[in-house]
Amino acid sequence: MVRFGLVCFNADMDTKLADLKLRPSLLRELNQTGYEVVGDMQNQPTPELLRIPGMGGQDWRKIAKALGRDPFPGLKKR
Repeated sequence: MVRFGLVCFNADMDTKLADLKLRPSLLRELNQTGYEVVGDMQNQPTPELLRIPGMGGQDWRKIAKALGRDPFPGLKKR
């Protein structure tokens, strides 16, 4: 179970993108592209997902967490 503020959801590949509380414009873009659940995005590389119009910041962190990925893989902690 993953917590984002007040929103809780299971971190499995059957989680619907609508359950992640993404911005409506991004959710519409993802649905038009053919993504309905988190598992649909599993085989896509991170740079390709970040090129989707409207994808950024908070929405990307939610999707990356649901996919089990590090949202910022090249970032070193100081």
